[in-house]
Amino acid sequence: MASARLWLRLFLLALLLGVLTSSLVLPWKVLTLVLSLFALAAGVVALVKAIRLKLPRLVVLATSMGLAAALFLAAGTAASVLLWSVTRTYEECMARALTLQAQEDCQDGLQRLDGLG
Repeated sequence: MASARLWLRLFLLALLLGVLTSSLVLPWKVLTLVLSLFALAAGVVALVKAIRLKLPRLVVLATSMGLAAALFLAAGTAASVLLWSVTRTYEECMARALTLQAQEDCQDGLQRLDGLG
């Protein structure tokens, strides 16, 4: 039981830190990716332990939902990291954007994948 609690706490902590660091700019987005991948691993271990120990359904359901959130966080962050140059171009554009029109131009550039090759 103590082991299950430890893994659940590790999972929740990693997920929370991943969400909190998700708004950081490159190269710090890599930290979010590492945290979300750790959250996925810890969440799977915690879920298996929760099922084996027959913990309340709410714990199993909450852990499953947290795993889904960690998966989306990891996938989104991985895409940003894999498209490093596009993400860097977008972040630099948004840092210079002073008007709504300039921000829309940055969004358009992101959709066109500006900075990719």
